[in-house]
Amino acid sequence: MSDALEQALSPGSWPTLAFVLTRTGGFMVAAPLWSISGIPRPVRAAVAAVLSVALLPAAQRVVLPEALVALPVGMTLEFVIGLAIGLAAAVIVYGMAMAGEVLAIQMGLSLGPAASPLAELAVPGIGQMQSFLAMLIYLSVGGHLMLLRGLSDSLTALPPGGAATLEASTEMVSGLLGTLFGCALRTAAPTMVALLLIHVAIAITGRAVPQIHAILLAFPVTIGVGLFVIGASLPVVGAAVTQWMADIPERVALVIQSFQPQPWGP
Repeated sequence: MSDALEQALSPGSWPTLAFVLTRTGGFMVAAPLWSISGIPRPVRAAVAAVLSVALLPAAQRVVLPEALVALPVGMTLEFVIGLAIGLAAAVIVYGMAMAGEVLAIQMGLSLGPAASPLAELAVPGIGQMQSFLAMLIYLSVGGHLMLLRGLSDSLTALPPGGAATLEASTEMVSGLLGTLFGCALRTAAPTMVALLLIHVAIAITGRAVPQIHAILLAFPVTIGVGLFVIGASLPVVGAAVTQWMADIPERVALVIQSFQPQPWGP
């Protein structure tokens, strides 16, 4: 570490350190665990600086462009690369949280904040529980270390300040969005189907027995059935999320490949 610090403090390494720090900063914005908002910003900035110094030996030396106008463009591209690497795993956590929020709306739990006696107190929802589950699985399989390895590999595959392109960015963004909505849909599917059947049954019961108030009956039934199905499906959902988290290296490799210049066809 002392050799890396000595190298980072040498004037010839400052441009390279600036580019690596920019990529690491984009990584810290999106990557799960590294982007926790509860961590003070000075601490996150210090962690980003330490990671940049540790990763500096893996990066090629950056030669500053003659035109200073090209410097902000290169720094922005470095930030986007780090951001995309962090999103390769963050989309799974966001997908789980989205699934939980959709289920909370179907179960009627979205009325919790409105009915809370303390308006300034946030009421925990199903989305938070799902995101915590995804974060625990993410840490258990070493996803944070996989992302760090991917960030280190990106410095070799995409040298800072070198040739990089956004030609395949559309395909990469669509792939990340597909992963986000795919995780949300597969996570919420069992409970959504059960709640749909419950709503249909309550509607039929309300038609058959008009004396029963369907709305008053729906709230306790949907909440109870929803919580039961969520708990019963946790082993299946946990196994699926574990497999998705295990595929983080392949997903990061695809993200890095999307920024590499594509060879021209014949």
